Amino acid sequence: MSDIRPDWFNKPGLQEPGPSRFYFTTNRYPISYLQIAKCGCTYLRNFIYFLDHDQLRPNSSRIHSHEDDFVKADLISRRLLLNSPYLFVVIRDPIDRFLSLYFDKIINFDSPYDHKIRERVISAAALEVGTNLDLEAHWRNCLKSLEWIGRNLSTRDESKPNLHWQRQQVRLSRTKDLDPHLIILDSLSWQLPQALEPIIPDIKKKMQAVKMRNVSYKPFTRDKILTPKIVEAVKAVYPLDTETVANARRKWGPPPQLQE
Repeated sequence: MSDIRPDWFNKPGLQEPGPSRFYFTTNRYPISYLQIAKCGCTYLRNFIYFLDHDQLRPNSSRIHSHEDDFVKADLISRRLLLNSPYLFVVIRDPIDRFLSLYFDKIINFDSPYDHKIRERVISAAALEVGTNLDLEAHWRNCLKSLEWIGRNLSTRDESKPNLHWQRQQVRLSRTKDLDPHLIILDSLSWQLPQALEPIIPDIKKKMQAVKMRNVSYKPFTRDKILTPKIVEAVKAVYPLDTETVANARRKWGPPPQLQE
């Protein structure tokens, strides 16, 4: 457990360690961010870094390999988290999260860092591989991957599967009763400022300064890749995640420019 005390921290409670060890904070701002894999976390970690340093981290694409650059809110008590208006989690539509997993981690042979994930799923799910897979091959691969992921999640402890296909609900259980802001990734540009602008007045400018995003290459459009069977398979594997995102969308309502 880290004993780093953020610069902003001047409240009692350091001797009441709570679930905050799972959260990132900053030295400058009393915010708390819970990371979920494949939910924009490369961008968000770079954003958290920028808040403290006013610059991008060198080799920002590998920012997850540099845990020592970040402040974990280890010693901030549950009581203080419960009263924080700046606690947030970024969640993602499970369909888009799965497509990101498939194209970025499973069949992206250009990445030298994910070979263990890639080899594991390709072998276990008996996927087709090649440099020029046609659309129907991707359809088959997606369904085979989802079938295997479903088995993996149902036959092992929920906390044990790889974080990249672990259900978002597992990480969200760390926020039980804390009432965090649930920020939807595809609405990050307006929802995160609404949540944090009171404490970071120039947040929009800071967000725009962080250009690093882990965007996976897709040889076909989203609409072509998604079939009714793939959509239903995702919902079957991630039913609570699907419901959580839908509820969050209803709670947020339309973007500000559409509310006028």
